[in-house]
Amino acid sequence: KLQFLYLIDLHARSSMPSTLAVATAAVRGAVPTAVRAVSPHAVGDSPSVLREVLHPEVNLSLWRRPEVPAVAAEMQQLQSGSLPSGARCQTTQASFDNDVARLMAQYGMDPASFPAWRADLHMLAAGFFNICPEGARAELRLETVDDDGCLRFHTDYTQLRLLSTYVGPGTEWLRNEQVDRFAKDNGAPNEVIMRSGKPEEFNQYWVGILKGEAFPGNEGGGLVHRSPPIAGTGRWRVLFCLDYTATYYHQRQMSPACAEGCPCEE
Repeated sequence: KLQFLYLIDLHARSSMPSTLAVATAAVRGAVPTAVRAVSPHAVGDSPSVLREVLHPEVNLSLWRRPEVPAVAAEMQQLQSGSLPSGARCQTTQASFDNDVARLMAQYGMDPASFPAWRADLHMLAAGFFNICPEGARAELRLETVDDDGCLRFHTDYTQLRLLSTYVGPGTEWLRNEQVDRFAKDNGAPNEVIMRSGKPEEFNQYWVGILKGEAFPGNEGGGLVHRSPPIAGTGRWRVLFCLDYTATYYHQRQMSPACAEGCPCEE
């Protein structure tokens, strides 16, 4: 039975350094107090890496986990149109399991046919809510998509966003040193925004927590990323997303330099 208790050792939380005074108002939990150089992108093979996103210097924590065979078997039941982009709702840690089941049923899926996937989603959501304020609400999205989403490199107007792709290519992202943020904020194309190299990419089943522009003290420092280009290739994706922002925006904010209608949802 999948458990998430190993992800966050709640008994190991210590007092937070003064540099995180602002963040503690928005995010629950402690970070290591030792003074050390912190990479802006915390990447590791243990789920404990996910809590690194609470460091002021970090805008991505990425758990490179392996495929979950039982979930992969259940993915065979899905098709590209099983869960359209409208498959979303507000959720809390307490209501999450029921909200997932309700979304599945709403789109003609039998929740009882996906026990391993639902258990995996529960595990990831539990870890995410454990680094959000107590009683936090988040937007839940479960989607099967065959379009490009937002192709332009952008940042999110959220505090924290969890992303995991179960089928198809994962989210593409840029390291801080690759990004021309002035170009991003002023409508430049991707070729100018990305100053060097190639985008990094989440593999299937990897779990990322992205820090957005709304996180206290992080304006101008959100992770720059985009949806992978798949339109017309015959490929499709199964995407799980949780968005937390202290104030929920009923009209989602669009990056000022994005094209009209760009969803900016990945």
